[in-house]
Amino acid sequence: MWPVRGRSRPLEREAGAQRVDVLNILATVGSALLALGAPGLPLVLALRLRPLTAAVATVPASLLMIAVAAELGHLIGLHWSIAWPLALGLLAGAALWPLGRRRPAMASAPDAPDADPDAPTGFLGTARGRAAAVLTGLVLGGGILLARVLPMMGGIDAISQTYDNVYHLNAVRHILRLHDASAWVVGGMTAMPGESVYYPAAWHQAVSLVVEVSGQDIPLASNVVMLLLAAVVWPLGLMALMRTATTAGPVGWMAAGTLAGVTGAFPLSLMYWGIVLPYFLTMVLMPLVIIGLAHVAGLAPSSAQRLGTGQLAVLLPVTGAAVALAHPQGVFSAMVLGLPILVWGTVSRARERFSAARVPGHRLWPLAVLTVVGIAVSSDLWTRFRPVQSSAVWKPNASVKEAVGQAISLAPNATPSFVPMGAVMLVCAAAVLLLSRSRWLLAPWIAASVASVVTRSTPEGDLRYLLTGNWYTDNNRVTALIAVAAIPVLALGIESLQRWAGRRMPRLAGLPGQAAAGTAAVLVLVLALISPGSRVNQGYFENDWQSGVLLTSDERELLEQLPEVVPEDAVIATNAWNGSSLAYALSDRQVLNTYMSFQAEPEVHLLNGRLDEATTNPEVCDAAEDLHVDYALDFGPQELHERSATYTGLNEISETGAAEVVLQVGDAKLLRMLPCRGTDGSMNP
Repeated sequence: MWPVRGRSRPLEREAGAQRVDVLNILATVGSALLALGAPGLPLVLALRLRPLTAAVATVPASLLMIAVAAELGHLIGLHWSIAWPLALGLLAGAALWPLGRRRPAMASAPDAPDADPDAPTGFLGTARGRAAAVLTGLVLGGGILLARVLPMMGGIDAISQTYDNVYHLNAVRHILRLHDASAWVVGGMTAMPGESVYYPAAWHQAVSLVVEVSGQDIPLASNVVMLLLAAVVWPLGLMALMRTATTAGPVGWMAAGTLAGVTGAFPLSLMYWGIVLPYFLTMVLMPLVIIGLAHVAGLAPSSAQRLGTGQLAVLLPVTGAAVALAHPQGVFSAMVLGLPILVWGTVSRARERFSAARVPGHRLWPLAVLTVVGIAVSSDLWTRFRPVQSSAVWKPNASVKEAVGQAISLAPNATPSFVPMGAVMLVCAAAVLLLSRSRWLLAPWIAASVASVVTRSTPEGDLRYLLTGNWYTDNNRVTALIAVAAIPVLALGIESLQRWAGRRMPRLAGLPGQAAAGTAAVLVLVLALISPGSRVNQGYFENDWQSGVLLTSDERELLEQLPEVVPEDAVIATNAWNGSSLAYALSDRQVLNTYMSFQAEPEVHLLNGRLDEATTNPEVCDAAEDLHVDYALDFGPQELHERSATYTGLNEISETGAAEVVLQVGDAKLLRMLPCRGTDGSMNP
């Protein structure tokens, strides 16, 4: 039996409630495209990247411009606005423009493998055919992802019923309220007043710009950004990886895009687990990291798509910085996927160096030194910057045998393996090894599979912490690596088999064979979608979005009415564990507690535990007056993670005479604090 999380009462949505107008959605989508693309576009244009690579590269470039502009704005004292990332992007593009002008029309690459001689010559060999292949992969892969995810979410403006989501939504509001998007300001949201703490804020910075430009609510903006990254940027990244760094042709590109959602390990799992949106963001960028490292290792084929030295010198650091700023754990993920690529490239050059097949221009020692340095630096960073062991709380959930089956069959965490999918994966891996000249794709796939087996099956203890503690030993984060590495192997394997069949049966070499390969990619996707693991994963997804354990429809409706009742300068006593603290994000009203985990002065803790005693305890009365707590939210005892009534001072507060109900929707109540007598004997309003 596989674990299935318990379900609470579904989050029912009344007719007409929480409905979003199509124009509002379009405005949010347009604003998200602007925020994720416009700041980095001048830099990408200056590099003269090929269209597909450029489309993917605009996202990390934009994220970097946004992050740098946020810190510069904080130092200078500028109000946070889309204008500053756009201006910084223009400056970066202007500075790099001479670099692009010096690049020849086709980058020379004497140290790379030759381009594939089996490139299609029919329709797919034309510019329109290549564009059609990319568009088909995007429509199939992204479209199917959207078609699956939206019903599981329960609507495009739904709110994830998860622990981390309280932080992510409130952090966006924190940026907008303070007009400051610095990562130190975002981290300071849960710190002592006046203190600054770093928190990777690229996600929150980008979403805040979407809210600012579109004028829409934070949940809608956050969801649109998430869906765009999953259904557009992720498939495009996979196809750019196939086109730029492998010998795959249009069939392989299209297959990679089509298979973007073939495993629930990513992006689906990270769209509900946690919900760890910053790590989700960093994983979406990982194909571009692999593109850069494949070029550094000399494994990308010679073609017009190959990155020039100047392009690579800019694009790889920009992408690496964006990955680190989105979430530092992305750096560790890049190590797991990237170091095997460097090792593969080094071994390949060593074989050439000491064999009769030596290729002129292929230099071994620079790459060998780089690989050794990379391993040494990674080893140091691995132990120096991992979280403390007390935070590594996630446990193994499979035996070694089960974990191997799950990894090979691309099963998400805590879901059963599927033999047919495992067989397909092994056949495609064999095809890449025996029939293609981009065998290096197997290196990151093997590394990701080993990481998946380790995190699922290694017993608790020092070894588990050493190997997976960099991700808090969280199986969901580690198993997400499988998708990044396995989908290119599947896609290239399908195309390699089609080319092999075409050489033996000429009628399969042209459009019929290519169409058959495209159909095979769709069938592999269908096979994955009907697997037992996919169904279990869907149950997890729906539960974490629609259970109502954090915020019911009545509670959300009350929060949306708060601005009509609560003054802008008022503070509301809330409990993050029962969702009432989302009044900060949804209602734009200051709350006493923005998140479950926080640091605060003693008065805050006093009110959390004893606010209901305000009329009988003068110290409580003074604390409420000092912190300007004029209102309180009572969302009942039910809390996230099966907790109950954590903050006793907010439970049944209306029954003690300390507050009166001024707004109620269902069982959800907004209360106004009543006058009380402080320690000096005077009445506090």
